[in-house]
This record gives sequence, C-alpha cells and structure tokens, in this order.
Amino acid sequence: MWAYIVRRLLAFIPTMFFVVTLVFILTRLIPGDPAGIIAGHQLATEERIQKIRSELGLDKPIAVQYSIWLSRAVRGDFGTSIFFNQPVNEVVLSRLPVTMSLAFLSLALAIALSVPLGILAATRRNSTADAATMVFSVLGISFPPFWLGFILILLFSVTLRWLPTSGYRPWSMGIDQWFRYLILPSVSLCLSQIALLTRTTRASMLEVLSKEYITTARAKGLGGLRVIYGHALQNAMISVVTVAGLAFAVILGGSIIIESVFALPGVGRLVVNAALRRDYPVIQGSVTYLVGISLLVNLLVDLSYAVINPRITYE
Repeated sequence: MWAYIVRRLLAFIPTMFFVVTLVFILTRLIPGDPAGIIAGHQLATEERIQKIRSELGLDKPIAVQYSIWLSRAVRGDFGTSIFFNQPVNEVVLSRLPVTMSLAFLSLALAIALSVPLGILAATRRNSTADAATMVFSVLGISFPPFWLGFILILLFSVTLRWLPTSGYRPWSMGIDQWFRYLILPSVSLCLSQIALLTRTTRASMLEVLSKEYITTARAKGLGGLRVIYGHALQNAMISVVTVAGLAFAVILGGSIIIESVFALPGVGRLVVNAALRRDYPVIQGSVTYLVGISLLVNLLVDLSYAVINPRITYE
C-alpha cells in the first residue's frame, strides 16, 4: 500500500505544476493593474504607478515573474498579499476552516440523503418511488446552486425567519450555531450532488442486484434487508464513493460562488475579492491549496476501496 501511496503522491506533481502554471497565466490576463488599484487610478501619477509595479515585481517579463514565484512556491512560500500585506499562507489558512466545514458538511449531507434514495429507487424499480426519485434527480441537477441559495434565503431566512441570512459561526461558539449558519449554503451546494449520487447509487445497486451471488443469497432464504445491506450495498458502494470524491472537487469549486452569496469568510470568497483587487499572490495560493486538498481527498477515496471491499489490494 505504501508504494501505491508514494506513486500517487508523485503523480500529483505534474497535475499541480499544470494547475499553478495555468492559474499564473490566467491571472495575468485579467484586465486591470494591481499597481493602479493600489495607487488609485484617478489620483495617481504614472510615476507613482510605475514605482509600485517595480516594488511588486510586475515590471519584469512574465517568464521571469513565473520563475521567481515557482521557485518560492515549491518551498511553500506563495508570497505576500498585495491587499492584506500579509503572507499568503496566513491569509488562506485563516479562512480555510470555513471552506472545509462547508465542503465536508455538503458532502456528508449529499451522501446521507442520496444513498437511501438510490437504494429505494433500485429496490422499487419502475415504481412510483423510482419515478419520483428520478424526477428529483433531474430537478436537482437543473437548479444552479447560487439561484437555489437565493431561494432558500428568501424562504427560510426572510419569510420564515428560521435561519440566518448570512455569516458564519465557528465550532467554538457551539455546534448548533455552526450548523445553523452552514445548513443553507450546504444544501445549496449539495442538491446537485445528491441528484448525481442518487442516480449513481441506483445504477450500481441495479447492476449488483442482478448478479448470481445475490440470487443465490436469496435462494438460501436470507431476508431482503440482509441481502441489500449485507451483500449488494458493499459492492455497489465502490462506484458511489468514487463519484463522491469527484463531487467533493465540484463542491470546492462551487464554494467560490456560494460563499459570496451567503457572505461566508472562506477561501472561495477570498478568491473572488482577490480577483476584484487583482491580488495575484492570493489567487494563486488559494487555488493551489484547493487543488491540493482535492487531490488528497481523491487519494483517500482510492484508499477506502480496500476498506469497503477487502478483496481489493494495492499490489
């Protein structure tokens, strides 16, 4: 297993290199000049802007800027934020717990709701429950998360006044407060993933339930629940867990918009504000952190296969 983990970690290197290179190039293509924003376009002189560009190193060729930044990034130094005047690592890490809380709560809700729905649809194939589940899946994929977020705010916060409209409360203030402030953005993010995971669970369960060993188990007189949860679900979960790992990456990407909708002080909202301020180091550092976390989660997903099905090895 350790050899497999080392190989996977080494495979992350070209992926991360491609991502950071692409992000570096795209940030330079964003219209606007950080030096002009810092100096103030209307009041600053050209000499003042050029001086700031020189201090930030933006007057050098892009290839030189990239080589300097990459040499530091390899050592874990993503530079200093132009807006906050603090190390990028400190800026990102202070906001990372919010994004991780949102992402993992969204994924947990998606799995907790989609697996039972998928099992219900598979075991009641061509029934009303199956049709209703498929309709829900189509609707869930069709709703944009940011639009759903506004609808949930209008319904549960403005009209019913059950939940707060925006903001965040850490665990230290109580799990109930943490949950109250994250439930609406989590539902907004996870609905489309619930639909996807439900369809995946249904398809996997239908495939497994048609296998001969399931027929044999039923012929031996095993109860329906024991066959489903003791035999079929264990093999069907491989596909579900795989899709869940991909869903986590989608949720991380969607957090950039959802955090802005619900005013959550996370990495996603930090990236949006950094793009508006042309804070290149923060954009590059934030995206690198998010991509790295997504790759590590997918590695954990691959390692979980042996736990779900002991017959799977990594030799």
